[in-house]
Amino acid sequence: FFLRNKMLVLAPFFLFLAVVESIPATPYYYKDQLVDHFSTSQATFSQRYYKNDTSFKGANSPIFVIMGGESDISPATGIFYPFVIQMAAQFGALVVEPEHRFYGESQPLSTYSTQTLQLLTPEQALADTARFIGFIKEEYKSPDSLVITVGGSYPGWLSAMMRIRYPDVVDFGYAASAPMLFYTQEVDQHEYYKIVTNSAQLASPGCPDNVRAMLAKTIGSATSKSEIVKHLNLCTPLPDYIDKQPLATLVDEINMIVMYTFADLNMENYPPPNTYLRAACEGIQQSVHDQDYWGALSTFINQYSGDVVACYDLANQLPAGVNATISSGDWSGVGTGVSGANWDFETSTLLVEAIGTNGVTDMFLPRDWSLQWLTQHSLSRFNTTPRPTYLADLWGFGDLKKIGASHLIFTNGLNDGWSAGGVKQGIPEQNIVVFNMPNGAHHSDLLHDIVNNDTTDVATARANITTLLGQWIADSRK
Repeated sequence: FFLRNKMLVLAPFFLFLAVVESIPATPYYYKDQLVDHFSTSQATFSQRYYKNDTSFKGANSPIFVIMGGESDISPATGIFYPFVIQMAAQFGALVVEPEHRFYGESQPLSTYSTQTLQLLTPEQALADTARFIGFIKEEYKSPDSLVITVGGSYPGWLSAMMRIRYPDVVDFGYAASAPMLFYTQEVDQHEYYKIVTNSAQLASPGCPDNVRAMLAKTIGSATSKSEIVKHLNLCTPLPDYIDKQPLATLVDEINMIVMYTFADLNMENYPPPNTYLRAACEGIQQSVHDQDYWGALSTFINQYSGDVVACYDLANQLPAGVNATISSGDWSGVGTGVSGANWDFETSTLLVEAIGTNGVTDMFLPRDWSLQWLTQHSLSRFNTTPRPTYLADLWGFGDLKKIGASHLIFTNGLNDGWSAGGVKQGIPEQNIVVFNMPNGAHHSDLLHDIVNNDTTDVATARANITTLLGQWIADSRK
């Protein structure tokens, strides 16, 4: 899910685009978080968190808990979602946001290795949140506050799991763009990039055909690594694993960069029509029209997934750690550095996402995903193996009706590739409500643009979510 946000370097050309903003905040630290909730050890670590209590009306008023996810949360980022702050003002609520273990400054252990990463699991993260909520209630002397978890993407799934796994701690769960069915292994591997491709077509008609032509005329027909290095101005030496492998490995990795760069653009493809996705597509279209296929590819990867430097360095696309590869556990991109390594670990073990391409329903060179590939990758990187259905079998979240789940809100932006794995039908009798937004992208309902040009469907979803939560809060107080 990792958003590289390299698009921001393109201003001022793109100043007409909406800007998503968070709310910078002062960090706080919960110093008694358990390192391991499922052992007898009482060792603790310091978990960074943020809070906004400007609207809090005091003891037993509601508490919004924004779930941290697969990246660090710096003070410059602070509170992710201004929409939650707006709801807090209406409900007199406290807002808190704990950082996910192993990301940013929330490090359970002083050492970092494949062995210590065994403590990086959704089970531990949920237990962290439950304990943290107890701490917050005690700090604010508010033991009877209703708790509402909120999250988008992986944190959206965590938000739903908090309500399912800790119903005595969390009263309501709000899960935006939560990849529920990816983690139950119910999504065809080609659905994700099919939606990404269809979204590109909507943003800029003809875009998929231009991307197919660009790839076919460049890396798809290249006869040597040196040809690709020359035309894309790649830094040499290439990463060792690419240098030692045949041409096909370099082709796969460049194709992967194009794939996850479009995945990033797809997630940020809101509000229409003037989005970065449209701008990228139009740039490719112009170069393809001029039959400058290599120029189209080079410009695209440099503008949207690289930095303006003397050469394009593939090493800058790698996560940290041993045997790192550009193609990692999440084929929508894991990101770079330590956070990238962490997300690579999570998606190579318990959070398995089957995402591949076929070149027919999507616009990329065909490359099937397989559990065999992921198993080899997981062994090489982390000396472990994936368990694709472990959590779904353990928690039963593939059948919300059967497990009696209740008071959950799911939202899906239907232009978002992750909507392929979203819960799209509600269960009214269990207070499970779904809002599907035809113009929405990746948790567009949670994001906030400063030019206030929401589409009607997203604006309506926000209003309805606020009303629904207000009703649930009122009903719970009766």
